[in-house]
Amino acid sequence: MSLSPRVIALLGFGEAGSAIARGLCGEAGWRAGSRPGDNAPRRVIAIDTALDQDARGVALGKEARKLDVAIEGHYTPALSEADLVICAVQGEQALEAAEAAAPLIKKGAYYLDLCTVTGRMSDEDRALIEKAGARYIDIAVMGGFFKHGIKAPMLAAGADVEAVVAWMNANGFAVQVLGPRPGSASAVKMVRSVLMKGIEALAVESLVTAERQGILEEVLGCFGDADLVDFRDLIATLTQTHTVHARRRWEEMGLVGRTLRETGVDPLMTEATERSLRRTVDAAIAPADGKVPSLGDALQLLSNKVVRGR
Repeated sequence: MSLSPRVIALLGFGEAGSAIARGLCGEAGWRAGSRPGDNAPRRVIAIDTALDQDARGVALGKEARKLDVAIEGHYTPALSEADLVICAVQGEQALEAAEAAAPLIKKGAYYLDLCTVTGRMSDEDRALIEKAGARYIDIAVMGGFFKHGIKAPMLAAGADVEAVVAWMNANGFAVQVLGPRPGSASAVKMVRSVLMKGIEALAVESLVTAERQGILEEVLGCFGDADLVDFRDLIATLTQTHTVHARRRWEEMGLVGRTLRETGVDPLMTEATERSLRRTVDAAIAPADGKVPSLGDALQLLSNKVVRGR
């Protein structure tokens, strides 16, 4: 099955929507309107409820017109012309966008949900779109549009996802197929963010302390050993050895917290790490023989004995 849309609708024209428009119109030959002699126009339209509402809304309107993208400030019947709808609003507005689009969307059209949402939120969006007769594709954006533009790396999941990804990649995107289960791409992004945003917060705490002590370059230089191991393997190893060395690491983090306080830094992330390690210490899961378990065994042990909540 191949995909060949003639009209694309962008829901949201902020950083993501405008970056996609620049890629489609500037590089892939799409444009806002048909021209004389066009038998199969390739048009891009946009809807953004912030249009002309404030300074940002005025700016996005100017950007759309510069790219020759027809933009509206409300959901109009023009949406029913779209064979492909790309929703790129903020996550908290995703359901509102799906509710507004559903009564207007063309049966059989593809609805690409690029919003940062939870798995349950994705299911709510999908239910509305599929009830309207359209096809929902869950897409997780794994990189920034500011840096990458339309080539921001993405994962896609849903029925007929292969055809959608083939079309996207042929038109300037950089997308990988994750699988047929909608919601799984969003879930991967959310779980990945636990680690990546956590590293970001830890970096702030660590480097501010280093800068205040005048040892920033020395600390940065000491991170080089992490480059010697594949990042995936590093994370797996830390998880496995956590079961064995949680007590030693917990005791060390107590001293780390003291170091930060002496430097005048509130050890917010450090204290959370200390509590996490103490939770494992209190669970008394350290193997008597001191051997490091496999990743699968470590995760089972941590899930059953340490990381509760269900």
